[in-house]
Amino acid sequence: MAELVSSNTAPTNSSFLHIGDTVSLFAEGNVNGFISTLGLVDDRCVVNPDAGDLQNPPRKFRDCLFKICPMNRYSAQKQFWKAAKPLMSTVTDTVLLKKLHHAAELEKKQNDTENKKLLGTVIQYGGVVQLLHVKSNKFLTVNKRLPAHLEKNAMRVNLDPNGNEGSWFYIQPFYKLRAAGDNVVVGDKVVLNPVNAGQPLHASNYELVDNPGSREVNSVNCNTSWKICIFMDHKENLDDVLKGGDVVRLFHAEQEKFLTMDDYKKKQCVFLRTTGRTSATAATSSKAMWEVEVVHHCPLRGGAGHWNSLFRFKHLATGYYLAAEVDLDQTYDAQREKLRGPSTAPVYTLSPVPHGHDIASIFEMDATTLLRADSMVPRSSFVRLHHLCTNSWVHSTQIPIDREEEKPIMQKVGTAAIKEDKEAFAIVPVPPEEVRDLDFANDASKVLAIIAGKLEKGMITQNERRLVTQLLSDLVYFIAEEPNNGGDPFLVMIKNPNRERQKLMREQNILKQIFKLLQAPFSDHGDGQLLRMEELNDQRHAAFRHICRLCYRILRHSQQDYRKNQEYIAKQFGFMQKQIGYDVLAEDTITALLHNNRKLLEKHITKAEIETFVSLVRKNRECRFLEYLSDLCVSNHQAIPVTQELICKAVLCPDNADILIETKMVKTQVEVEVEIDTDDVICEPVIQIEEEEDVVLFWDNERMSKSIRELAIGAAEKIADDLSILKYYRYQLDMFSQMCLDRQYLAINAISQQLDVDLILRCMSDEMLPFDLRASFCRLMLHMHVDRDPQESVTPVRYARLWSEIPTEITIIDYDANEGFHHKAKEEVRPRFAETIRFVEDYLCNVVGHMWSFANKEQNKLTFEVVNLARNLIYFGFYSFCDLLRLTKTLLSILDTTQAASLPITTLDSKVLEQVSKGGGVFRSMHGVATLMTNMALGGNPGFSPVAAPNNNNTPGGTQKSEQEDVLAMQTKLKIIDILQFILNVRLDYRISCLLTIFKRDFGETKEAANHLDLSHNTDSQVLDLERISAQAEGIFGSSVECADLDLDGQGGRTFLRVLLHLTMHDYPPLVSGSLQLLFRHFSQRQEVLQAFKQVQLLISNNDVDNYKQIKTDLDELRLLVEKSELWVYKSKTSDEDGGGGKSKKDKKTDKSANDDNKKKYAKLNKMNMANALGAEGSPIDLDIGPVLDPSSAKNYRTIQQVLTRLSKLCVHESPTGRKNRKHEQRLLRNMGAHSVVLELLQIPYEQQNDIRMNELMRLAHEFLQMFCWGNTANQVLLYKSIDMFLTTGNEHTFISLLEAQTIRQIFYENAALCNEVNEKVVQHFVHCIESHGRHVQYLKFLQTIVKAEGQFIRKTQDMVMAELVNVGEDVLLFYNDKNSFQALLDMMKCERERIDESSPLLYHINLVQLLACCTEGKNVYTEIKCHSLLPLDDIVKVVTHADCLPEVKMAYINFLNHCYVDTEVEMKEIYTSNHMWMLFENFLIDMAQVCNATHDRRHADVMSEKYVTETVMSIVVSFFSSPFSDQTTTVQTRQPVFVKLLQGAFRVSNCHWLSSQQRYYVETCIKTLSDIARSRGIAIPVDLDSQINTMFSKSHLLMKHSRHWLLQGKHRKDSMSSTSKDYRNIIEGLQDIVVLLEEQLKPLVLAELSVLVDVLHRPELLFPAHSEARLKCESGGFLSKLIIHTERLLEEKEEALCIKVLQTLKEMMTVHTDFAEKGEFLRQQLLTLYFGKVHVRLKQEGNGPACTTAKVVVPAIGPGAQIISRANVTLFDVQCHLDKEGASELVTNLIVHGASHRVFVESIELGISLLEGGNTLIQKSFLSHFGTASRAEKFFKVLFDQMKEAQIEIKSTMTVNTTDTLAGSNLQTTEQKDAAKETNVAPKTRKLHNSIVDVNEEAKEQLMDGAVHASKAFASMRRNRDVANEF
Repeated sequence: MAELVSSNTAPTNSSFLHIGDTVSLFAEGNVNGFISTLGLVDDRCVVNPDAGDLQNPPRKFRDCLFKICPMNRYSAQKQFWKAAKPLMSTVTDTVLLKKLHHAAELEKKQNDTENKKLLGTVIQYGGVVQLLHVKSNKFLTVNKRLPAHLEKNAMRVNLDPNGNEGSWFYIQPFYKLRAAGDNVVVGDKVVLNPVNAGQPLHASNYELVDNPGSREVNSVNCNTSWKICIFMDHKENLDDVLKGGDVVRLFHAEQEKFLTMDDYKKKQCVFLRTTGRTSATAATSSKAMWEVEVVHHCPLRGGAGHWNSLFRFKHLATGYYLAAEVDLDQTYDAQREKLRGPSTAPVYTLSPVPHGHDIASIFEMDATTLLRADSMVPRSSFVRLHHLCTNSWVHSTQIPIDREEEKPIMQKVGTAAIKEDKEAFAIVPVPPEEVRDLDFANDASKVLAIIAGKLEKGMITQNERRLVTQLLSDLVYFIAEEPNNGGDPFLVMIKNPNRERQKLMREQNILKQIFKLLQAPFSDHGDGQLLRMEELNDQRHAAFRHICRLCYRILRHSQQDYRKNQEYIAKQFGFMQKQIGYDVLAEDTITALLHNNRKLLEKHITKAEIETFVSLVRKNRECRFLEYLSDLCVSNHQAIPVTQELICKAVLCPDNADILIETKMVKTQVEVEVEIDTDDVICEPVIQIEEEEDVVLFWDNERMSKSIRELAIGAAEKIADDLSILKYYRYQLDMFSQMCLDRQYLAINAISQQLDVDLILRCMSDEMLPFDLRASFCRLMLHMHVDRDPQESVTPVRYARLWSEIPTEITIIDYDANEGFHHKAKEEVRPRFAETIRFVEDYLCNVVGHMWSFANKEQNKLTFEVVNLARNLIYFGFYSFCDLLRLTKTLLSILDTTQAASLPITTLDSKVLEQVSKGGGVFRSMHGVATLMTNMALGGNPGFSPVAAPNNNNTPGGTQKSEQEDVLAMQTKLKIIDILQFILNVRLDYRISCLLTIFKRDFGETKEAANHLDLSHNTDSQVLDLERISAQAEGIFGSSVECADLDLDGQGGRTFLRVLLHLTMHDYPPLVSGSLQLLFRHFSQRQEVLQAFKQVQLLISNNDVDNYKQIKTDLDELRLLVEKSELWVYKSKTSDEDGGGGKSKKDKKTDKSANDDNKKKYAKLNKMNMANALGAEGSPIDLDIGPVLDPSSAKNYRTIQQVLTRLSKLCVHESPTGRKNRKHEQRLLRNMGAHSVVLELLQIPYEQQNDIRMNELMRLAHEFLQMFCWGNTANQVLLYKSIDMFLTTGNEHTFISLLEAQTIRQIFYENAALCNEVNEKVVQHFVHCIESHGRHVQYLKFLQTIVKAEGQFIRKTQDMVMAELVNVGEDVLLFYNDKNSFQALLDMMKCERERIDESSPLLYHINLVQLLACCTEGKNVYTEIKCHSLLPLDDIVKVVTHADCLPEVKMAYINFLNHCYVDTEVEMKEIYTSNHMWMLFENFLIDMAQVCNATHDRRHADVMSEKYVTETVMSIVVSFFSSPFSDQTTTVQTRQPVFVKLLQGAFRVSNCHWLSSQQRYYVETCIKTLSDIARSRGIAIPVDLDSQINTMFSKSHLLMKHSRHWLLQGKHRKDSMSSTSKDYRNIIEGLQDIVVLLEEQLKPLVLAELSVLVDVLHRPELLFPAHSEARLKCESGGFLSKLIIHTERLLEEKEEALCIKVLQTLKEMMTVHTDFAEKGEFLRQQLLTLYFGKVHVRLKQEGNGPACTTAKVVVPAIGPGAQIISRANVTLFDVQCHLDKEGASELVTNLIVHGASHRVFVESIELGISLLEGGNTLIQKSFLSHFGTASRAEKFFKVLFDQMKEAQIEIKSTMTVNTTDTLAGSNLQTTEQKDAAKETNVAPKTRKLHNSIVDVNEEAKEQLMDGAVHASKAFASMRRNRDVANEF
C-alpha cells in the first residue's frame, strides 16, 4: 500500500496521478524508507531506513525515482526469448528465430507508440501500470518462479532491462473511501499488487549480509504501508527545458574549458580544465558532469527550472555539491582584482561540500539575453552563475591549482562582487545513456575496490567470487557495447571501440582496481599470500585464474586504439610481465598493447623485458613467445631499430644459443641402384654410393638433429614431435625475418653466415616441405639477402640529365643500355641470384600451367612471398625495360579473364623459354611472375584447363573463400598494381628520353657536346625546326611498332583498360584505389609526359657535370652509412653491457669522466654560438670531443660531416651582401633525392645525452635541409610532406627541438600557400615546446613566419596562433607590466650584450611583441581585441618614451601599436582623443634629431636606430594621419607646433646621404602624407619648407633621381649573361621553346585524351565480352555505383587528390557541349574506336545508353535538362537520374556533412550543381531524402553556412588593405596590372615565349625587374603629383 503525497489537497486535475509522472516510493510501518537500488551493477531492490525520510531525502535520491508507465505487451518478446535461449537455439530454425526477433522488435515499437499516446492519462484504481527505474532504465519486476534471496516464502523482486508480465502492477486503494474506477488522487494510500503474482510489494525486515542497513524488497502476502511521492509532473518533463535531475556539463564560453571536479593531493578541487585537444568541446570528461537540482519547499520535488528558481549542482561522480568559500590565496590575478570591487572586499573560490543542506551550495542563474523571470530555462543556453550566500558572481582566473606540475591544467574558479558579461557558462546536456554509463562505471569501481580489499586480506567468499566474475564479464560486454546474453566473454571482439566508455574505465579508477585484483591474491600483507602464481594451474584455483583472465581481457579492450589508456596501462608493464606464462592472458594483453605502437615499444621495451621473453622461450619452448619477439621488432610494417638491436643482442648471444634451432648443410652417403643395359644379357642393378647434401636441423645444444625433409614427412604424417619442431623452426625463421627487416645489419651479418643464399634457396624450392615453411624461407631470402647492400632501388624517372649522355637515336634496346639498368654492381651480384630468379621462374610457370587458384590457403602464403620477392627484384633493377614490357603483356593477358580472344600466350612456347633461359632467364622469370600474379588476381585464364595442384597438405572438401573475402589474394593484387605503377614510370622515363633525343638530334649539337660546348662553333645561326619537333613528339604516342610496345598490351591499351575496370569493381578498398590511380594515369599519358618534361634539368657545363658526379658519390656513401648506422653509431656501456665490453670498472669510470668533460666543453661551445653554424674549428667531430670511438666509427662521423657540408654549400651562395639561393643546384639535389637520404639520417636512433658527435651531424643535417629549401618553393613543398618528422615530442635535449623549429621555419618561410595549410597541431606543438623547453626565440620566429608570408597576412594562422598563446598564458607570454618587472626590463636594456644574446629574455620579449604585431596586422578584429588586454597603451608609451629604451624594443612596440591600435578595423577612440600619440610624436622628434646628428662614419653608425626612424616611425605617422578615424578629430589643429616639427624632422631625415632606396621611399611617403594633411586641414607650414617639399616632388627631379639610382646600381653589377656560354644559352632557350611549343600543340590532345575516360564511364560494359559477369554488372550500374561508394572512402584513406579527380570526372559526365578542336576530336575518335570498336558509332545513332532506362519519368521537352549530351547521345536529365540512382547525390551530401577539406567541398558543391542543373525535380527530392533527420539537415546547412562565412571573411580580408600599403603601392599596382592585362590581351603567345627566355638567368631577370621597379616608382610619383595638382 502506498500514499500519494502532494502539496495540493483538493482533488483537482493537477492533483491526480498521471501516466508519465516521476515518483518515489516510501514504505511505512515496521520498515520505513524509500525503495532504492544497490547501483547499476546489482539488480536487487532494497529499503534503507537510515538513508533518509520524507523531510530529509536520501543523498542518492536519483536511485529512488521511478516513472509511471502504461502496461506494455510482451507476448512476441516472450516467444523470442524462449527460442533464443542457449539450450533451445541449437534446435530452433534460424529463419524462425529471425522472424521471432523481427516480431519482438515490432512489438517494442508498438509499445513505444502506445506509451506516447497515453502520456498524461489520469490513472484510476484497478488500472495496471509499470514502474520504470529512471537511473537504470529498468522495470521493477516480480519473478514468481524464484524465491526472494532472504525471505524464502516471498517472491523475488528485482530490476529487469526489458520488463515482462511480472512488471505489471495493479494500483488498488488502501482506504475504503476509494473504489475501483476512481481517479488516483495524490495523497491517497494505495497497494501495488503484481498482476501475475497476486501478492503485494513488501518491505521486508530481513537485512542484506553484504549491504548492512539495507532491507530486502520482495512480494509476499502482507499488509505493508507505503507512500508514493511525486518528484516531477509529466507536463514539466520536457526535452528542451532544464529540469531537476538533468545531468549537464558547464562549459566556460570565454575560456573554452569545462567546469570539473577532481582529486588533487588527496583533496577535491573545482577548476576549469585545460585540454590539449584540437577542439575544447571534445574534451568530455566524466568528471565534468553535474546533476542539476531545482530547490523547492518540498525536499522531494524536482521539476522544471525557471530563471527565478534556485539551483544546486551535484557532482555526479563523487556526490559532492558545488559551493563557494572565502579564498585566502594571495596570488595576483588581473580578472580577480578587476571584479573584486573594493580592495578590502573578500574574494571567494568554488569548492565542494558534502551535503546539499549547506546554504553555500545554492546558486541562481542569470540569462545572457532579456527574458521573463518566470520563464523556463532552456536546456542548451548560456548562463551566468550567481552565488546566493555570498552575493557574488562566478568568474574564471588564471591562477593554477596544480602549479607544481610541469604543465598546469587546473585553473581556479573564483566568485566576486562585480558581474562580468563574458563570464558565462554554456549548459551542455549529457545524454541519458552517457549518464548511465558513468553510473555503471562508478558503481563497478566501488564493488571492485571492496572485493580487492577482501582479496588482500584473503577473506573472500564464494558468493563474492561469483559476483566479481559476473561483474568482470559485464565490464567486457560494457566496453564492447554488446548485451551480456550469457555467452563466452573471451570470444568478444571489438571492431570500433567506444572511446567514451574506455575513458570511463580509466577516470572512474576501474583500471586501477583491475590491477589491484591482479596483485591482491599474490601479495603478502603480513598473513602470507592467498596463493602463488604457480598454483593457478591447479584446478582448485581455476576460479582465480578465470578472474585474472577476465581482468587482462578488460585491459586489452580498454587500451584498443586509445593512447591515454595505453600509456596508463603501460606504467604497469613490469608487473604484467611477471604474470606472463601462467595462462592468464598477460602476454596477449602486452602484445596487443605494444602492437603497432612505436612510442610504447621504444619507451617500455628494454633489455630486461627482452630477457624475460627469452627466458620464457627457454622455459616453455612455445612458438607464441617467438612470435611476441617478432612483433616487438616492427610497428605498422616498419622496423624499430632500437628493439631490433636489443632482440639481436639477446637472441643471438652465445648464452642463448640453446633456444634456437641451428641449420646446417650436411653431406650424406646414399645408395643408388643403377641399371646396366646390354644387348642380350639381363644384368643385376649395380648399387653405387653417392654423396648428396641435405639440410639438417640441430636443437637442444646439438644433442638432437634431424633432416628437414624427414621432419616434413613426419609432420605430414601428424607425428607430434616433428610437427612441433617444424612449427617452432618456422616461427624462428619469421623472427629472423623481422630482425633483418629494413636492413638491420646486426642481424643480417650474424644470421647470414648460417643461412646463406644457397641453403635458403634449396629449402624454398624443396616441394617436400610444407608451403608455409617455404614461404618463411622466401621471406627470409628477401629481408636477409635481397634487400641489403649493394642493392638500391632504381629511380624509374630521372629528371636530372647529362647533355653529353643524351643520344641522337634511341630504341628500347638502346635505352636499356644507356639508362643504367645494368650497373657494374648489379652485374657483379646477378650471378649470386641467378638460381633464385630461376626458382621464381620455375615456380610461377608451374603455377600458371596448372591453374592453381586460391583454394589452397597454405600455398597462397608461398605464392604471395614469391610475388613479393619478384617485385623487389624488379625494384632493385634486375630487369630491363624490354623485360618489363613483356612482363606487362603477360600480366594483362592472364588478368583479363573476361576477354573474348586471349592474347597469344601460346607464343611463349618452349622455344622462347629455351632461348630466354640461355640468356640468363630474366624474361622467363618475369613472365612467370606476371602469369601467377594475374592468375591469382582474377582466378586464371579460361584458355587453360584447371588441374589440381600437388599439395602436401591438401584437405578434401575444404571450403574456398570468395574472391572478395580472400585478403591474401587482394594483397597479391596490390603487388601487381605496384609493379604496373613502376612499369608506367619507366615508360614515362623512356618517353622523356625520346623527347630529349629528338631535341638533341634537331639541335645539331652532337659534336659540340662531345667537346663540352666548344665556343669556336657559332650556333647563333641555328634555328630549331619546331614544327618537325612537334610532329616527332606526337609520334611517341603513335601506332608504330615501337609505340605499340609502349601500349603495354599490344592492343592500344584496350586490355589494360578492361583489367583496371574489373579490378575497380573489387571489394578491397586499397586495391580499388590503386586501380583508379592507374586508370587516371592511362588517360593522362600526354599530360604526364608534358608535366615531367617541364621538370627535366639538363646538365651541360663542366661545373654541372662535376656537381652531378660528386652528389651521386656523396649520396651513395651517405645512404650506405645511414643503412648501417647500427654498426658504427656510438652506444654507451650501460646499453651494451651484454656485448662483452671487456673494460674494467675503472676504465668505465675514466671513460665517463672524460665524456662528462667533453660534454661540458661542447655545451659551452654550443651556448656561445647556438644559432650560427659552427666552423671546422668548433666542430666536436674535428676537435674529437665526445665519447671514445674506434677509428672506423670516427671516420664515418667525419665522412658524413664532410658530405653534409658539401651539400649545404651547393644550395646557397654566401657573399658580403648576404645569402642567395642557387636554384639550379637546389633543383639538382631535389632531382637526385638528396633530401630523402638526409631525412633518413635524422631517423637514426642514438643517445642524445652522450653522443655529442651525432648531435653535430644532426645540426648539419638540419642546416642542409634549411639551405635546401632556402627561397625554393618546390623544395619547401617537398619537405612539407614530411612535416611530421619535425614535430617530434619527448626530445631529451632542447637542442634538437630548436633545430626542428629552425628547419620547419625555412619550410614555410615566405610561402603563403603552405602557410595557409598550417593546422592547429603544428601551432600547438611549438607553443607547447615553449612550455616544455623554455622561452626560445626560434619558436617565436617560426610563429612569425606562418602568420605573414609574401606580404600577405594569413588570417587563419593569425587566429590560431593568438588563440593558442592566450590559452597557454604566462608560460609563453612574457610581459613587463608591473613595477618590479618593468625595472627588470630597464636593467636588461641597459646591458648592451643582451641585445645579441639569443637566449636572453629581452630578445624573447622583443620577438613576442613582434609576433603579436604580426597577428594583428591586416585589421584582424579578433586578434586586436585579444592583444589590447595583453599590452595596454599606457605600457607602450611608458616603455618607448623611457630614456634607456633600445631601438629594437621601440621598433617592436611601435609596430605593435601601429597594427593593434592605429591601423585597425574598429576605431580606437583612445588613440585619437588622448595624449598618448602626441607624447610618442615628441619622442620621435628626439630620435629623428639623434639620427640626423649622428657621426658620418658608417662603420660606427647605429643602423638599428636609423631603421627604426626611417621605417617604423614613418609608417606609424603615415598610418595615423591617413586613418579615416583621424579625419574626424580636431586634435591636429590644436597640436600644430608638434605637427610642423614632425614635418621638418622628416624632411631633415630625407636629406641624409645614407638612406637606402627603401628607407627614402618611406620617408618621402611620410613627408607627402604630412604635407597633404597640412593643405587639407589649413595648417600653416613655413614658406621655405613648403617650397623645398614642392621641389622634392617635381616631375623632372623624380625622373633624374630614379634614373640616376638605377644607373649607379648598374655600374656595380656584372653582366649576368657574359659568363654564360652562347651554346649553353641556346640549348636552354631551345629546350624552353620546345616546352612552350609542346604545351600549345598538345593541349587539345591532352584534353581529348582525358575526355575519353568520361566516355568509358558512360558505357563501361562495352569493354567486356557479351553475357560475361563483369558486363552484366556494369550494365546494371555496378561499376559507377562502386566508384561512387569508394569515393567517400578515399577521404578516409587520405587520398584527397584521387577523390577530387573522381568528383571532377563525374561532373564531366554531365557536360553538354565539348570542343576539342580538329586534332583533339580526331584523337578522341581514334581512341574510342580502339576501345569500343565500331560499337560507339552505332550507339550514337541508336541512343540506347543505360541512362535512358533509369526511371520511367517524363523527360523535359525544353530547358537545360532536355539538352543532348553528345558523347552519350542521351539527355542531361537522363544522365543526372542515372548518376543519382547510383548514389551521386548521397555522395555529395555525405562529403559536405562530414566536413571534408575546402578543395573537396568545392568539387562536391560543383558536382551537386551539375546534378541539379535544369531544375531536375527528381534530384531535388533525392537530396531532400538524404538529409534524413533534422540533425543531419542542420549539419549540412551549418557546413554551408560556415563555408560562406569563411569566404565572406576571406573576401573582406583580401579587400581590406593596410592604410600604409594603400598609399605606398596603389598607383604602382594599378599601373602594373594595366600593363600586364594589356600584354596578356594583345599577344599571349609572345608573352609566354618571353617569360621562358627571361627564365634563362636569374641575375638578368633581377636587373630587368630592378629597372622596372625604379621606373614604375618614378611614374607613380609623377602621376600622384599630377592628380594633386588637378585637385588644387
